[in-house]
Amino acid sequence: MRPLQVHPDHVLPVASDRFGALAETSDERFDRASFARQAVDLVRPARMTVAICEGSSRMRVESGPIWGRRGETWALVAVSDRASRRAIALAVATLARVPRAYALDALLDSASEPAP
Repeated sequence: MRPLQVHPDHVLPVASDRFGALAETSDERFDRASFARQAVDLVRPARMTVAICEGSSRMRVESGPIWGRRGETWALVAVSDRASRRAIALAVATLARVPRAYALDALLDSASEPAP
């Protein structure tokens, strides 16, 4: 079986200067996958199927087209077990192509609200 090869155009450069905040870590105890799901629900990336996985050694975001479905895309958000809320919020914001300030304000405000 051939190893999976990811096309470089489908990987966001999370460690670059542009997205340096995505490498931010935190010792805060919270459910990072749940926070990522809340973030996806809040920004609702158009015509995108998003998978969230936990336990990655670093935050990673990958995306690409869904073959055979014009205009639809997929994304994978790999959440590090030490990712900060800010890093997760910015990762999801890159998928939805919403302004970073909006993503941070909305997502971090929702994090401080009690769960229903």
